[in-house]
Amino acid sequence: MPVHWHTQFPLGVEMSKVALRIAGAFMLMAVAAVAQDVTTVLEQAQVAYEARGDAAQAAAAVERFRAAAVADPQSYEALWGGAQACYFLGAVTREQADDDERIAIFADGIERAKAAIALRPDGVEGHFWLGVLLGSWGEARGVFKSLSVVPDIRREMELCIAKEPSVEGWGPDRVLGRMYYKLPFFKGGDNKKSREHLERSLAGAPTNALTRLYLAETYKSLGEKAKAIEQLRAVLAMTPDPRWVAEYPGIRVKAEALLRKLE
Repeated sequence: MPVHWHTQFPLGVEMSKVALRIAGAFMLMAVAAVAQDVTTVLEQAQVAYEARGDAAQAAAAVERFRAAAVADPQSYEALWGGAQACYFLGAVTREQADDDERIAIFADGIERAKAAIALRPDGVEGHFWLGVLLGSWGEARGVFKSLSVVPDIRREMELCIAKEPSVEGWGPDRVLGRMYYKLPFFKGGDNKKSREHLERSLAGAPTNALTRLYLAETYKSLGEKAKAIEQLRAVLAMTPDPRWVAEYPGIRVKAEALLRKLE
């Protein structure tokens, strides 16, 4: 019996179209599943970071933000969020760990912040956490070894002030204020500049306990004992701001110790 190609060919075309539609549907479902997975991982990272007062959650946040960045290399939030998580892990959770461990944590955060900046150069969060982590990394290595990164820290903070000075509770002025306090005077240290930046940061975010602690230390160095005591008492009397409740216990301990010396 002869094959009637003129009747069978259209059927083949229709079958091909159906196959393409099915394949397209599966591709869309796969893309949606991946997007959902990425969103889920990022949400899990953010939940862990919110619970960072628990040491296990602080460490989990670092790894979950890493997983989110691997799942979606174009996720700016995963990159700068991971940098932020690295800072907390090294500066707070592992504050008493050996310097080499903390240096490695900060270096990890620096690379994440740089990746965030490469992805979104105008994103203030990437610049802010890069500057913060450079300072923490440098301090862990020792003041004199860290002097080379001072211009970079200043550049990142000045860029943030120009774009969005209120980021992280008026953090850029807090960072600069602390930098001028920590630097040796012959390398640019200046307690009057420190006071100026910290007072500006406090005016913008009066509920930030860390700013008050730093300002108290600067006041003490300037011989303004009464003002230092006022800031320390404010730290002890305050209800922690929900944004920084995980940081508050450690800040309170330091404020209590300094207040005992001053009173």
